[in-house]
Amino acid sequence: MIFKLVGIAIIGVIVVSLLRTAKPEFAVFATIATGVVMVVTMLSALQSVVLAFDDIVRKSGVDDAIFTAVLKIIGIGYLTEYSASVANDAGCGSIAQKLNFGGKIVIFIMSISIVTALIDVVSALVKL
Repeated sequence: MIFKLVGIAIIGVIVVSLLRTAKPEFAVFATIATGVVMVVTMLSALQSVVLAFDDIVRKSGVDDAIFTAVLKIIGIGYLTEYSASVANDAGCGSIAQKLNFGGKIVIFIMSISIVTALIDVVSALVKL
């Protein structure tokens, strides 16, 4: 898996470098395309991790809503980081910073349900 990713990344870097000198307006699109190919390559590995995580959640008895919220938070983090990197590559550092900040706020908002569920579990344990 890692060799595929490294290979895709090296090819992407070469293509982006060539485009920056010949057609700079297409370099951002090549960067995005390289990232998309890398994500698609990793999806099969991510699927097995998500299934294993789901199995752990099922065995633990934790509510599925918490599992779903955690996966969404992880996805938002990765998507925000990737989008901010693309914005940085395009020379829009200010937009990248605002995107990172917005992603953190969304993650904070989504984590409230997890904190609430955690408080419910702890209070149930204390009552035992």
